[in-house]
Amino acid sequence: MKDKEVFETKDKQLVPFLLTQQDISFIGTKLIGSLLYFQFTPLDKCHQLIVDFATRKAPLVQPKDILEAVETFRDMVFEMKEKNRGYGKP
Repeated sequence: MKDKEVFETKDKQLVPFLLTQQDISFIGTKLIGSLLYFQFTPLDKCHQLIVDFATRKAPLVQPKDILEAVETFRDMVFEMKEKNRGYGKP
């Protein structure tokens, strides 16, 4: 998949929101320096949802779903920090 077709963000509010959306696919992460970017597709749908999110017109999400998504986001960030902390150590 081309990078142009992938939406990337590290935003702690957008990532959990996008993780809850059925029309959006989480395709992985990309580490740039010490920043962890989350990748989603399709790009056009991501952009529309972000506009809707910013203007408070986004689809409603069940509280349990968003809390699980926040926890998933947090776990992935902490996991990457732990891996980086051990980098270069015997």
